[in-house]
Amino acid sequence: SVLENQLRCLMDRVDELNQEAIKFNRYQQQVLRQQQDKHRFLQKRTQENMARQAKDEPPLPEEDINKLFRPIPVPQRLNPMIVSGQISTYSQHISHFCSQSLAKLYITQALQTAKEGKAAP
Repeated sequence: SVLENQLRCLMDRVDELNQEAIKFNRYQQQVLRQQQDKHRFLQKRTQENMARQAKDEPPLPEEDINKLFRPIPVPQRLNPMIVSGQISTYSQHISHFCSQSLAKLYITQALQTAKEGKAAP
């Protein structure tokens, strides 16, 4: 049926969007972890340089931190945006289809009640 097909497609898109959300959350965790690692590295380097200066030794050479910590690639945003649009479209179609069916159901119930009301006296 139409409703069954629409619901199946909606569930597929929701699953797909959920996978994209998981990917994005994983990306955010990796970025946070990398920022913490950078901060720890810089603190350690500063402490080492202070200890070396106290011993009258030259400080450690400054390395490019971007070479040590490469930026993590950002996941695509276009695909989740398209999928969310598809979810919205499927939801609208299902809502429209169900509203027509519910209207028919209420009309049928009202007619049945009216028919039973006339038959009772």
